[in-house]
Amino acid sequence: MQKNKDALRFGVIGCGGMATLVHVPNMANMENAETVAYCDLDKAKAQNLLKTHGGGYVTKDADRIFKDKTINGVLIQVGPSLHPKLVQAAAKAGKHIFVEKPIAIELKDALETVRVVEQSGVKFIFGVCNRLAPAVKLAKRMCPRPCYSYCQCSDSITHQAVHNLDLAVNLFHDSPLELVYASGGRFWETKSDAHLPADSFTALLTFADKSTHTYLQHGNSFNPMLKKYHYQLFGRDCCVYLAQRFKECHLMKTPDKAECSWIFNGSDTDRGPFGYMGHYDEIKELVDCILNGGNGTMTVRDAAYVLAVEKAILYSLHLRKAIDFKMFLREHNADFLLKSRR
Repeated sequence: MQKNKDALRFGVIGCGGMATLVHVPNMANMENAETVAYCDLDKAKAQNLLKTHGGGYVTKDADRIFKDKTINGVLIQVGPSLHPKLVQAAAKAGKHIFVEKPIAIELKDALETVRVVEQSGVKFIFGVCNRLAPAVKLAKRMCPRPCYSYCQCSDSITHQAVHNLDLAVNLFHDSPLELVYASGGRFWETKSDAHLPADSFTALLTFADKSTHTYLQHGNSFNPMLKKYHYQLFGRDCCVYLAQRFKECHLMKTPDKAECSWIFNGSDTDRGPFGYMGHYDEIKELVDCILNGGNGTMTVRDAAYVLAVEKAILYSLHLRKAIDFKMFLREHNADFLLKSRR
């Protein structure tokens, strides 16, 4: 696509699959933003992106991008243990930020990241793309205040729970979270969850309006009839079913059939402007915020808040009792996250 002469200039930090297959191609489809620098410890990956999408240089040193005064923002997609350091460095350098999930491994690192980003004044978008997926937005309109919701997912806690918990606490349920209770253990020995006390859990989240969410996260056993994950929302007069990894959204108001269905028939790998997930939209939202103002949908506080929910789940699992979530936040100096929430 032909770029505007004053297009925003982005550096790419982490040139693996998400950058190569999703984020950089999506930015290439935007006329008012472009990628111009690529950083990876494997220089061949960075060279491949430079050759494919153009730009100025490749580097193994992220600081070169942070110090480059011609660069407006960064796309960060590396291992989650590096997210706090890189996001904080980018913010201090005045670079606008997109970062993949999760925001951090430890809650204290996430909280410090919130402070640094907010003090810097840069724009920030957190990579929980499902919040912007067409079927998810449709489900929220169909059932805006669910009495009960349910999600099941097969994958690692570290890489997937953040997506589904974000939908529960930052989108579907509007009321404040009050109680967290969980049960689970280590059954699959998932490598990416080696730092956690469990790799699988069932969690019950109770909100101030007495609505509840049940979340089942289980290792590597995969049900092809459900795909990787699915979601159900139960309102007082309806059920909304998000099926096939959010490629389908069905509204049921009678016991025998769907009243309305939205079905995406494209490939599972279609994450572009017309795909079934929100990858394109999250990058576009960052670009729009930089150009037009505003803070976007997935804020740095949202990112830390959903990690706090995950940590409360694991703490409940460890203690084998329900956790008062507001007290949990206070004990971890995280209750400031409650300010400005809807």
